[in-house]
Amino acid sequence: MADEAEKVPNPYLAAIRSKRASAQPVAATLRDDLDAAVAAMDAGAWVSTVADGFYTELVGHRGALRTAADGAMGTYDDAIAGQPETVERTAWQTRWRNLR
Repeated sequence: MADEAEKVPNPYLAAIRSKRASAQPVAATLRDDLDAAVAAMDAGAWVSTVADGFYTELVGHRGALRTAADGAMGTYDDAIAGQPETVERTAWQTRWRNLR
């Protein structure tokens, strides 16, 4: 019979790491796409008064996305840092999906 205090890998921590790994490339792709669009505009891809307004909005959206992406990754990082690698077999982290 296994000891109740036996430590097991933290499944909650594993889930957070997995979700962070899934989110990272999405955030990077959006950043890259918006950076490319701004770079194209900076190189003169579209020049007009309408383009000036579009460019202003584009740069604003790029900034908002960076802030949101950095915040999301920071939230994952904070959650990861707050979890132990292993937990007792009876810890809430072993049954966190059932806690609602």
